[in-house]
Amino acid sequence: MADDRELRRYSNIGIAAIGVGAVISIVGFMAAHFTGLDTEDALGREIYPAIPRGWVYETLGQIVSLTGVLIVLGGITLAFLYQREMTWARASIGASVFVSLMMILFGIIPNEWLTLTQSTLEWTPQKIAFTIPPALVLNNQVDISYAAIKDIVSGTYSVVVLGAVAVGMYQYQEWAKRRREGPPPTPVSEYGRPLTKVDA
Repeated sequence: MADDRELRRYSNIGIAAIGVGAVISIVGFMAAHFTGLDTEDALGREIYPAIPRGWVYETLGQIVSLTGVLIVLGGITLAFLYQREMTWARASIGASVFVSLMMILFGIIPNEWLTLTQSTLEWTPQKIAFTIPPALVLNNQVDISYAAIKDIVSGTYSVVVLGAVAVGMYQYQEWAKRRREGPPPTPVSEYGRPLTKVDA
C-alpha cells in the first residue's frame, strides 16, 4: 500500500487529468456538433461559413471527445482508487468507472461506427467494394459489398475488445494477488540471521 505522500501525488495527478480530460471532451463535442450542422438554415441562409463541414471533421471531433472522456475515467481511477484500500464507497466508484468504460467500448463506439457507415457513407449491400478473382472461387463471381465489410469490422472489433477486456481483468487480478502477498519471506536461521545459499 502506498504512503500518504504518494497517495496525495496520485490524487493531484488524477484530479488534473479529470480537468484536462473534461476540457478535451467539451472541445471535441463542440467540434463534432458544429461540423455536423447543415450549411444553411430553414430559410436558406448560410450558417457559420467559416466552420468546415463533413463527416471527416465530425468523426475527428467525436474521437477527440471520446479521448477526453477516457482521460477523465483514468483520472478518476488514479485519484480515488489506485493503490488505496478498497471500501464500499471506492468499490462503487470503481464499478461506475468500469460500467461507463464498457458502455463506451461495447455500446457507443459500435453504434457510431454503424451510424457512420449506414447513414452517412451509405454502405449498403448494393454497393460492391471488390470482386474476388474467379480463379480463386472456382470461376464463380463472388462480390464483397460495403455492407459485408461494415459487418466484418464490427464483429471483429467486438471479439477483439471482449478478449482484451478478459485478458486485462485476469492480469489485474494476478497483479492484485501478488501485491497482497508481497515479496516472498526471507528464510532465517535458528539464530535469526537471513539464510544465504552457499555453493559447495
